[in-house]
Amino acid sequence: MSNENKFIIGIDLGNLTSTISYFDFNQMDIDVVDVSGGYGKVSVPTVVSYNIDTEDWIFGEYAILNKGFANEIIIENIVENLGKGLTYTVKDKTISLTLALSKFILFLIENIKNINPNANIEGIVLSTSSYANHDDIKEAFKLANIEHLLLKIANDKECILKSYFYENDVLGDKIIIVDYSNRQLRASIYQIEDDGKIRCVKTNFNDNIGQQRLYNITKNLITKKFLEETGKLDLTEYEKNNLDSFTYQQFDIIFQRQTLSDIKLYYNFFYPPFQKIILKQELFDIISFFENEINMFFNNLFDNIDIKQSEIKNIILVGGGIEIDFIHKFIKSRFNLEKTFKGKAKRFISDGACITACQELGILPKTKMYIEDLDQIKANIGMFVKDTNKVRFEPFVYKGSFIWQKFDKKIFSLVDDKNIEIDISLEDNNNFKSLEKIKIDLNNYKQFDDRDIKTIRFLIYVEFKNNKEMIFNIEDFGFGEIYPKTDFKQQFVINI
Repeated sequence: MSNENKFIIGIDLGNLTSTISYFDFNQMDIDVVDVSGGYGKVSVPTVVSYNIDTEDWIFGEYAILNKGFANEIIIENIVENLGKGLTYTVKDKTISLTLALSKFILFLIENIKNINPNANIEGIVLSTSSYANHDDIKEAFKLANIEHLLLKIANDKECILKSYFYENDVLGDKIIIVDYSNRQLRASIYQIEDDGKIRCVKTNFNDNIGQQRLYNITKNLITKKFLEETGKLDLTEYEKNNLDSFTYQQFDIIFQRQTLSDIKLYYNFFYPPFQKIILKQELFDIISFFENEINMFFNNLFDNIDIKQSEIKNIILVGGGIEIDFIHKFIKSRFNLEKTFKGKAKRFISDGACITACQELGILPKTKMYIEDLDQIKANIGMFVKDTNKVRFEPFVYKGSFIWQKFDKKIFSLVDDKNIEIDISLEDNNNFKSLEKIKIDLNNYKQFDDRDIKTIRFLIYVEFKNNKEMIFNIEDFGFGEIYPKTDFKQQFVINI
């Protein structure tokens, strides 16, 4: 397979941004596609816009920047919402989330045509987060009529390590993968054994300092200055849309700077246009908060383990947040690193997916690699619920997911009486193991004294303290305006 028109593709499908890499038969190496059209930006926002009037699909940055200028549907958080059956009704026509994803995948692939108009794709490996619904991704490929090209759906962590194996002599290495994503900052220390086994020594994660938090703080500051200048108390829908686009445009300008200084903002979407200044001190306060939190984060990463920071062979930085200038600089300084990672951060996963595709097609030799991650859930975790006259198992944590993920919250109604018994169990291949039997007698709680059994609903969700302890939460969800939710909440720590 040496034809220059043949392409093997790896896609990093992220909830916030996505990237596409390909195997270059000229160089016999992996390269990344510049989806910005010559501006050197390898990632594109995972956002789709559908114009209701013209029936046009718009993708990436254009979908964000055009927000509010037409009669449209904006589809964001695609990966996070897969598996939820989301649909959009347009002129009596139903558009599914999987259809939007199929259009977005085709848009990514079309960028290959900019490299070679005669490109013939031989195979694709798509990498995405472990929480993504694989069935919906396969359905999207089917809707795009390219399901025959999908070789594999790979885990993002697997692809990161494939990239590292491809470029380094790794046996015996101790490395850190730092993933600064939209949701959270996450770091894992790995020990690579001589037999190719990759052992996860420890993972630390913090939802409080994800990229979205920084973006929201910036947007709130930009909005505050807009309200101060205009004297408004509330924003119109037009102003909200314009501030969304304005913040997106200004975010990189504000934080991709070599020196800290005042920033002039021109609110040119408002009439009459005006200028406001974000003071250097305001930026310093934001940056200092994140740097302090990140420093404590890494201190905690090395607590209670035998590995010292000086033993780390290499640090792999991935995720869109690494492209933020002060984040990138701070992590380099924290670990006394010389080389830059910014250009590589967003392509580590897509490169790894492309390497996997080449291995599946026999272009590259397969890597002897086995990941042992104690933070990965080994079986489904859920509870038994009564549905009409049947009892079924309802999972709320799925096998293969990680303890640092955010898990869906689910609503349950009572059926029989106010004496509740919840059987929390592990399930693997229809084999069940009981973890905990929780009993709650609602007759002992005044919040439910006057409530009919049919009006009692609970919100149930879980979170993890570590890889051995799960927190099971149950709280009153209320029943609309008739019975607003109360302060009832119970938490149970369950050993897994």
